[in-house]
Amino acid sequence: MKQLAAPVTSQGASSRFRGIRICIVGGEDLNLRIPFLKRLQEAGLEPVAVGSGCEGPFRDHGLRFTKYRMCRGINPWLDLGTIKQLSKVFAREHPTIVHAFDTKPSIYAVWAAHRTRVPIRIRTVTGLGEVYSKQSFFWQTVRLLLTTMHRWASNRAQITVFYNESDYTFAMQHWRARPERAAIVPGSGIDVDQFQSRIPPQEVLTSLRHELSAEGGPIVLMVSRILREKGVFEFLAAAKKVRTIFPSARFYLVGPIEPAGRGTITTRQLHEASPNVVWLGWRNDVPALLSVADLLVLPTYYGEGIPRILLEAGLAGTPVVASEVPGCTEVVRHKQNGWLVPPRNSEVLADSISFLLDRPQLRAELARKLADDVVTKFSLARIVDIWLSIYERLLADQRANLRGRFS
Repeated sequence: MKQLAAPVTSQGASSRFRGIRICIVGGEDLNLRIPFLKRLQEAGLEPVAVGSGCEGPFRDHGLRFTKYRMCRGINPWLDLGTIKQLSKVFAREHPTIVHAFDTKPSIYAVWAAHRTRVPIRIRTVTGLGEVYSKQSFFWQTVRLLLTTMHRWASNRAQITVFYNESDYTFAMQHWRARPERAAIVPGSGIDVDQFQSRIPPQEVLTSLRHELSAEGGPIVLMVSRILREKGVFEFLAAAKKVRTIFPSARFYLVGPIEPAGRGTITTRQLHEASPNVVWLGWRNDVPALLSVADLLVLPTYYGEGIPRILLEAGLAGTPVVASEVPGCTEVVRHKQNGWLVPPRNSEVLADSISFLLDRPQLRAELARKLADDVVTKFSLARIVDIWLSIYERLLADQRANLRGRFS
């Protein structure tokens, strides 16, 4: 099933899905999938959001929401509690489809859906994450356990979907996933019109540059969770080198500090780099920040799926420098619509940033091509149509199985 059938367009699809309830399961950031849920609703499905975050955003959009508790760390007792909660949700809602996103939900929701006899169980692995990007003995042990759980879930789901070729191949080799029960969908999609509507007018962007004290020089931006594996220290080191060549360049790091744990970076470590990089913390005006930036940098070596920030940069007209790792390479084509650099190499990263800062025409051309690619390949409309075709095929298989059972 790796090669997907031609998409069923959402227009006119409502009759095919009328009366089909689907539970979309995710973590605390499930609100990012509200545009996806709205599109499913428009196609005739009855979506129910099941997440560990806040209800408010879903209520504001007229969507049903059910909250459950999920521990982000490693705690078997709390994880068993999560499975029990999800089982109760599915027993109450009686969905025809359970579609879970992210690592823990894609395992535990399938477990709960299997227990409650939900007919169609779908899991989307949005990236391999930190467990598969670390090499210590502790993480090797965790990886062994997680691999066993992924194998179990893959065998209980009708389909497991990956965002990139590398993750798909990895699952074939290590999770013993069955090719007929796996596919690649290029990300969660991005609502082009919605994102571009969040870019403020020029006078606001000018004011933002003033607020950042960056009226006179180029802005280099990194937007990410503050984790070592996201390449934060490589970004800090590259900024120091680039500013010896472009002293007017301003480097900004945007993103929340993660809870204390392995791979986290402290506020003190960030402030020690403040002469070269300004940490802005979490911001809700990322479209505006991207619009004033001259370059977006993502030096990650994390287990990415499809980094959303690269898609947002494309729609904001911002050229990008990214690591040559799975996920990033699905979006960025080296010297065609962006720039790729080896992971964990601050020297090459700094040289690439300097090279592009010195060539504004090249940056503009790369940004234009990236914008075209994002609209063509990663728009929410296209991704939703692919998912509707998957849902339709699985529903047809289910009906055929029922006919065969009672004939």
